[in-house]
Amino acid sequence: MRRTADLRSCLAASLVVGWSLAVAPAQVQAQDSTSVEQLRPTFGLGAGMLAFFGDVGGDHAGYNPLVSRLGYELHASTPVTKWLEFGLFAMHGRVGVNEHSLDRNLNFESRITTGGFRFIYNFDQFLAPDRVVEPFVSLGFETVEFLSKTDHLDAEGRPYNYWSDGTIRDIPEDAPNAADAVLVQRDYVYESDIRELDLDGFGKYDERTFGIPVGIGARMRLGGGFDLRLSSTMHFTLTDMIDGVSDESTGQRQGDDRMDRMLFSSVTFSYGIDTRRRTKAAKPTLSPEEMDLLVLNEDEDGDGVTDMEDLCPGTPPGVAVDAFGCAVDSDGDGVADHLDDEPDTPAGRPVNERGVGLSDDDLLSAYLNYKDSANATVVTGVVESIGGAGPTKVLRPGKRTYVVQVGSQREGISESLMQLILSIPDVRTVEQGDTTFYVVGDYDKLPEAVKRQLALEGGGISGRVMAEERGRLIPVDDEADRVRELAMDSTLNDMVGRDAVIRVQLGAFRSRISKELFQDVPDLVVLKGDDGLTRYYTGAFQDVNQAARHKVDMLLKGFDGAFLVAFQEGRRVSLQQAGARLTRPEDLGSTPIVGIDPENVRFRVQVGTFAGNVPTDVMSRYIEVGDVTSVTSTDAVRYFYGTYETRAAAELAKREMQYLGFEDAFVVGDVNGRIIPADEAEQLRQGE
Repeated sequence: MRRTADLRSCLAASLVVGWSLAVAPAQVQAQDSTSVEQLRPTFGLGAGMLAFFGDVGGDHAGYNPLVSRLGYELHASTPVTKWLEFGLFAMHGRVGVNEHSLDRNLNFESRITTGGFRFIYNFDQFLAPDRVVEPFVSLGFETVEFLSKTDHLDAEGRPYNYWSDGTIRDIPEDAPNAADAVLVQRDYVYESDIRELDLDGFGKYDERTFGIPVGIGARMRLGGGFDLRLSSTMHFTLTDMIDGVSDESTGQRQGDDRMDRMLFSSVTFSYGIDTRRRTKAAKPTLSPEEMDLLVLNEDEDGDGVTDMEDLCPGTPPGVAVDAFGCAVDSDGDGVADHLDDEPDTPAGRPVNERGVGLSDDDLLSAYLNYKDSANATVVTGVVESIGGAGPTKVLRPGKRTYVVQVGSQREGISESLMQLILSIPDVRTVEQGDTTFYVVGDYDKLPEAVKRQLALEGGGISGRVMAEERGRLIPVDDEADRVRELAMDSTLNDMVGRDAVIRVQLGAFRSRISKELFQDVPDLVVLKGDDGLTRYYTGAFQDVNQAARHKVDMLLKGFDGAFLVAFQEGRRVSLQQAGARLTRPEDLGSTPIVGIDPENVRFRVQVGTFAGNVPTDVMSRYIEVGDVTSVTSTDAVRYFYGTYETRAAAELAKREMQYLGFEDAFVVGDVNGRIIPADEAEQLRQGE
């Protein structure tokens, strides 16, 4: 294997210089300051067909140039102006041709690696500003490395000799012992290095050169920073030796004096990073007591009524409210005016959820539907708890207890069911195989579990009594049915939870977040809604002051979007403890998608993990590199290099560490000192 470290070092140096341009677009000055804010560095990955044009194959005479080998391209670019883009790129692939004719029989395959820069012009002056598709042309400069081989021998090491009758034999046709020739077949394994064969006496020629890539294509904007690029680029190299044949070759091998070329026709997906500066939120500087006072005077929904006085939290923006923070209901039918499709319903007439009066037939149909679905499972979504919202479940080995299963893992949970579940202080999870079950209670006797099941049904949640033994759930339907009638005669005073449960909502995220981010958050409950958002709650309090102090603790831990929510008897209610009346269900879909300040998200490069002492030579390399810190967990110590605001900068640092010998280095996210996967950190950085 030839050593190519010098070329790769040069490429790495050029990438470092170019990347510094790509990640600093704020330094680029344009005449239109408004448009400069919209410019963003772009990163893309593409694949396509790499065709060869040279001496072997006669410039693809009789062949389709697109039917060739696969190639891959990685690029990073940033706008210089609205119409000119500067970018770096690297391409890797293979080219090859098999020429078989009466005149000569040649073949080769070459591994190609290129890297360089280019300028892209997008015809902005001639196109509409709101265009979706735009053409472009490109011109650049690159370095090219090639390693060419030929299929010269079969699997048994016998050379190919092409006879005039079209066969391939192990000895030449004009050899004295030609009568002893044996037929052979090509194995299409390119095992022989063309330069080492030296068939034309060229010696050890250089397998590196420069090239000029000239391209044309079109870009389609897909939205959200993504775009799709279709392009064809001809790479004009400054060598005629990629196929090992030139105008100085001998005999039938002789070619022309034109330089070799390669055509790369590709499809590339790209993503542009928004680099507009965000104002960093101020950190709390008040004492916990002062923060408690501020918390109790918050107005989450911005309707002008503080949360402590707001009997209808979560009012949508712009909706008129009364003195208690509830949306105005002019006709008194229980449906606010902004949701009421019939704003003048006669007094006392039953209405549906849109405020439209119901007929007797409607009421009868609703009752029959209710009776028909009484045995259906209500909870079909996802509820999950980490640590438990209530007392910690202690497994008693060998002892059977009884619980009520209220659901299992599915796609999503409705808004109303979220409120029901959050009203249960002791909801928890049981993992069994690939399924997660959501259960409440922990009873020594079966009748107690049956009574809890009936109480939950009275609150709108259907459940199933199960036995729990050694961490596994066991159906006990027959036994439960025998005691159900007796339990139904008992007083149902448990319900879903008559006492208000106050929780702290940490945030709502479009994607699931690693548990590592919440490793020091107690009593965490996670719910995934049918709107695709995953919400995180902590704590279960009856005292609003305790809940407020807990919220302040969460703010200081970096959860800048934390706020208080209260639930009682399956509904979200106000924060008033005494005399709090039921309110309409809040539209949790209007809850802001917040929780983690993107400015607190950073990226680091993990360079090592050790369960014991770090080897002396490794520690010496850490000291030599510098800027290496450690984080100790329960079972190991992890070492990290650098701290970066963008993943792109961290990826560049990762490659730098790999060049220095830390081959297993990879990028991770850092949120206030808590390490999470880089993909999730990138989502948080983008406010998702």
